[in-house]
Amino acid sequence: MISKIELINKLQSLESKNVLKAVEDLRNCGMLGDGSLRGIALCQAVLQNADLKEADLCFVDLHQANLDNADLSHARLQAVKLNRASLQAANLEDADLTNAELYKVNLRGARNLTCGQFSSLNALFGSIMPDGTVYDGRFNLNGDLARARWATVDVDDPKSMAEFYGVTVDMYMQGQGKKTMVFAVA
Repeated sequence: MISKIELINKLQSLESKNVLKAVEDLRNCGMLGDGSLRGIALCQAVLQNADLKEADLCFVDLHQANLDNADLSHARLQAVKLNRASLQAANLEDADLTNAELYKVNLRGARNLTCGQFSSLNALFGSIMPDGTVYDGRFNLNGDLARARWATVDVDDPKSMAEFYGVTVDMYMQGQGKKTMVFAVA
């Protein structure tokens, strides 16, 4: 029988078939959803097309990971670090993203994301949204506001915040009024 460490090491393989097999093996032995993976580092992991339904990836460091077309439906992703990751066309239906870090993440075409999920994030600064637009600050996320304050941006000044997010003042102000927008992507 293959050990947990060996399976985790296979998750870091550069060969997609090895990674997908490791995910399947983790699911089959009950370790994908039981918390066994909590807090591990999977930086730059190639999890493209992975079936991560109901996976427990809380506190996992997925910095620069490729999760394009991954199925993360019903996954537990609390406080996951997805900075500079790619989640193009990923399915995030009912995924728990509470306090997740999504700094400069590519969400183009990501599916089944709700405003509730976005509102629960810690950071979304610099991310490409499911519809291809740049995140405009509409959710006033704690991590983003802390980053702005650290950069000595006046968070109460719309012009300064628009500049911080790299959008026009009009886009920033429109976003501040549209906290209920759902990104519907076919």
